[in-house]
Amino acid sequence: MTTIALAGLGAIGRSLLQGMPEGMQVSAVAARDEEAARAYLAMVAPSVAVVPLAQLAERADIVIECAGPRVLEQLAAPVLQAGKQLLAMSAGALLLAPGLLALREQYRHRFHLPSGAIGGLDAVAAMAEGEIRSARLVTRKPPAALREVAWLAQQGIVVEQLRQPQRVFCGTAAEAVRHFPDNLNVAAALSLAGIGPERTMVELWIDPAIGSNCHAIEVESDSGRLQFSIQAQPSANPGTSSLAARSALALLRRLAGSP
Repeated sequence: MTTIALAGLGAIGRSLLQGMPEGMQVSAVAARDEEAARAYLAMVAPSVAVVPLAQLAERADIVIECAGPRVLEQLAAPVLQAGKQLLAMSAGALLLAPGLLALREQYRHRFHLPSGAIGGLDAVAAMAEGEIRSARLVTRKPPAALREVAWLAQQGIVVEQLRQPQRVFCGTAAEAVRHFPDNLNVAAALSLAGIGPERTMVELWIDPAIGSNCHAIEVESDSGRLQFSIQAQPSANPGTSSLAARSALALLRRLAGSP
């Protein structure tokens, strides 16, 4: 039995807990609110221990980060240096902390990035073996997905007051992740698969008429042109697509050699 530890028990963590592939089980969880985590686990998985973040590496074969960039910064080195596998949901953290990029290069065979809320990244990576001329991501989210984003407030944008679609950001993936560290991991994932965060362009729209998180990718390369779009249903957290947790489960199955 392969043991899994979760860093975070929010919408993604709870989905992972309930969907573990056969032959895998969650053994431990680290959560910001330990009391709430214990209460939840007592109802759904009483055998799972709630432990400090620093103990996750010794509790499992695979550790999954699903609690944000700051947690990944604390977690990555201890887990990898302990010889364990790491799945990082917060791909944006790699653009915010250069040390994480170095760790990924050093431990590439054990530092995994699920595809998250988008697809087509395998094709983008293949294109990067040749020449990618341009890469662009256009993301549309409902207002509920971007409440309490500090940068939007600084721009004087009150998302709840929007009545029509509005483009609230246009820039590089590096800038996008800096302004929206918890909301645009897809931009980081695309840039890391392709031509990097300074050349990957990103637009973010808030659209009060939609209820899903919509992503469209366009990549131009010497081997062809890629266009990919997806309308991902939100999870219990409106800012997170339900596909994010499922991409981690799919990756776990691949690591286990399951079909």
